[in-house]
Order: sequence, then structure tokens, then C-alpha cells
Amino acid sequence: MTLDASRDLLEMKPLAVANDTVGEPEAMLRRMEADGYLFFRDVLDQGAVARLRQHFLDVLVDWGYVDKGSELPVWNGKDLEGFPVKIEPLHDDRVWEEFVGDPAVDAFFTRLLGEPPFWLEITEYRITPPVKAMPDDPFIGRHQDAFYNMGMECFTCWIPLIEIDERAGGLAVLPGLHKGDFFHDRNDPPQYRIPPGALPDNWHRSVYHPGDMVMFDKMTPHSGLPNTSNLFRLSMDIRVAPIGGDLPVIGVIEKFDEDRIVVRDQNGQSRQLTIDADTYCRWTAGKRLSVNELRTMLQVGDRVLASVSEDRAISLRPPR
Repeated sequence: MTLDASRDLLEMKPLAVANDTVGEPEAMLRRMEADGYLFFRDVLDQGAVARLRQHFLDVLVDWGYVDKGSELPVWNGKDLEGFPVKIEPLHDDRVWEEFVGDPAVDAFFTRLLGEPPFWLEITEYRITPPVKAMPDDPFIGRHQDAFYNMGMECFTCWIPLIEIDERAGGLAVLPGLHKGDFFHDRNDPPQYRIPPGALPDNWHRSVYHPGDMVMFDKMTPHSGLPNTSNLFRLSMDIRVAPIGGDLPVIGVIEKFDEDRIVVRDQNGQSRQLTIDADTYCRWTAGKRLSVNELRTMLQVGDRVLASVSEDRAISLRPPR
């Protein structure tokens, strides 16, 4: 990347703060409809955020990348070759449940949505290691969540766990592009990436602090930026919907055939869902799978997450 391009990246427009919409659900939805995102400053309970951050730090210390006793995730120089994208210890411990179950966090989201939150079991624990130099394509991770989670009616909540300045990168979004079609290349299976040049150069980002949150529409293009600091960048993103909304089916598989799946859902009811060629089957990454491939990974007794329309599975994946 050239010096000028790097400078442009650091000088992106800041996100507009939306704290005035907290407690005003209709105003919040209007702002979301207009911009495709909402940025909240210092709204999440600091104690809950600190406890969540400690889980991330414990993993880095246990793996030997951060020295024991460090209050910040300062990289100690251990070789980063093979550092994982998925942080399995955090997935296995389901630490998101402790966070959203905190009374202060629950109260905030209830006030924000105007009704209790329903949490989709789609969580990304992001520990982004440092890189030595800005890559040629700093937006290589650009995507729209809805493409890989077809039919899921929810908002994505991106939560920074440390201060994330220009060097650490963080989240960038493209306001106003959530009202159209997908930008993903449908001729690029199985990842269907958004190709370079498909999006306008109007990215927005801010300096983020613990307690902040960016909530965005499922169609909003966004990307994580490279981390050129000496810290591991820590964040989590979770998906939320109002409890009265159009909710997915989450439950235990009772039967899984080529053309249908039977799931005992969160209410204890058996739901029979048809599967067809348009059902987007996937594992924890966005790569599209065939029904038969997914059946070898998800079996009777496993948990599954499905978006549905009139008892047809639009998308099918494990709930994590």
C-alpha cells in the first residue's frame, strides 16, 4: 500500500454517535433504516466488558502470546505463524452467555430494542494479531452478514474490548448500502467474496473504547481493518433480535435427511423443515456446503440454527 493510500485509510470519516436513540426504539429503527448502522459510546457496563476481556486475555496467556499478569493484550513476540482465526476455547466455554446474561447488559438491550432481546447463537470471538505492515488491500475481509446467514432477521453487535485506535484498526462500515442487493460475487464459490472495486470508497470508522458498540444491519457492508499495533485486537460480535421479531429455529436435530430436517426447538416443539437446492448450508465459516456435506458434520443429537420461511429452511448451520 502506498503512503497516500495508508494516510487515506487513517483519515476515514468517523461514525455518527447514536446515543440519543437509546430508549427510543422507533427512533433507533429509523436511524438504522437510514444509515444501516448505529454507533453507541460508553453504553455497555464496564464490569461486564472487563470480565469478558479477561476471558480473551486468559486464552492469550495460556497460549503464550501475552505475558502473565498483563492487563492489556501486549504481544510478547512469540511466533504468530498458525495463529487461529477461530478461538475455540471461548466458543467451547460459551462466554457470550455470561456477558448477555449480565443484568446491566440485558437492561441496556431491552431499553434499546423496546422489548427483551433474543440472542442468536452466532458469535465471533475475534483476537486479531498484529501485522508488520499495511497490506495492499486493507478491506480484504469486506462482506455482508446476510449473504452467509440467509434469512436471519437480526442485528450484528460489534463490541470492542480494548481501546482500538487507528493503528489497531477495528471495524469499518459503508453507510447507506444496506438497501440494495448483495455485492458478493455469486460466480466465486464457495466463499463468494466481494471483489475489489465492487464497493465505493466511503468507509467510516472511529476510535473505539471499551463500553462502545456498533450495531448494524445484516446487509451493511463492513470489514475488519489490519492491526498494525503491538497489541492483539480484542472484540466480539453477537447477533440480536427483538423477542417479538421473526426468530430462527434453534434446537436439537431429531432427524436429518436430504430433503428435510426435524428439530426440537427452543420451545420443546418438533419442527419439520424442508431443505432444497436454495438452502444455504454452511459450517462455522461462510463457505457454502452441500446438504450431504453438512449432514456428515451435523448429526442427530447435535444443535442446529435455521432461518425459516413457511417451514422451509432458508439457511442451516451450527449455532456458534
